[in-house]
Amino acid sequence: MTLLRQKIKLNKNNGVFVILGVILVIAGLYSYRFIQVNNMMTMLRQASALGILTIGQLFVIVGGGVDLSVAATMQMSITIFMYGFNNFGIPGLIVGLFAALLFAVFIGWINGIVITKYHVQPFLTTLFTGSIITGIRMIVNGIKPLGSVPDVIRFFGRDKTIGIPNALIVFLIIAIIAYIVLEKSVYGRKLVSVGTNFFAAKFSGIKADLTVINSYIICSVLAYLASIVLAGYIGFADQWIGAGYSFNSLVAAVIGGNYLGGGRGSVLGVIGGALTMTIVINFVTLLGLSAPFQHVVSGCVLILSLLIGVLTTKK
Repeated sequence: MTLLRQKIKLNKNNGVFVILGVILVIAGLYSYRFIQVNNMMTMLRQASALGILTIGQLFVIVGGGVDLSVAATMQMSITIFMYGFNNFGIPGLIVGLFAALLFAVFIGWINGIVITKYHVQPFLTTLFTGSIITGIRMIVNGIKPLGSVPDVIRFFGRDKTIGIPNALIVFLIIAIIAYIVLEKSVYGRKLVSVGTNFFAAKFSGIKADLTVINSYIICSVLAYLASIVLAGYIGFADQWIGAGYSFNSLVAAVIGGNYLGGGRGSVLGVIGGALTMTIVINFVTLLGLSAPFQHVVSGCVLILSLLIGVLTTKK
């Protein structure tokens, strides 16, 4: 038992799982159906798109930034590939998916360029970029729904493989890749150095601007992938899918112990943060409370996770 305690140490990144466990116990005592396998699988599906998006946030957070345009990028990506499908069928969907990917890369590149070359604050840059994307989308397509998504998209959002939701499989694959990139690759070490001290990294020979730009491109591409998973899960492409996900992904990252400021980050914390956010929202719904209470409960969970992070760091 002593050896187990030595190996498993509470820190700012895994502390969120303590909160997650407490919430599950309380929810299970309130209603056993909440922790049944089918309901848990449904919540894992719901958490997958948010988790993918939060991993994208993790890259820019490690590099010292933040991205508030991810929800708008998701919505525009869905609009692009659904436009192709609605007008040209499956061939149009294929072209639309490729066009949406290029769009995501372009948005990430633009965000990175404005932030690194013109020294505009990441918060303002990405907030304005998201607003511009939303405005263009509404001008071009209005606010009308885009219809049911094709089966190939639903496959990634609702179907299962050997009993495991495909959305969860995609999330875990991306999480593993992100862990390898951040912890084992040269790019990951450069990103940590840039996030720790941008100018010191630049003077040490690291291409700091390019490193930051690439982090925003990665974030936007993951927002594109999250749009496919989310649209597939919902099954109906409303243009406002993912509204509020920019804020939720930031909260999930912070709950997971990934404090804004750069130089550090944990994929494990992201997984815990995304799961906690999803389960909190589902539990509030189970209690029959109105939507505003979701913000109250989420804020309390956020404060509790921050306290755990502070206490474990001091210890």
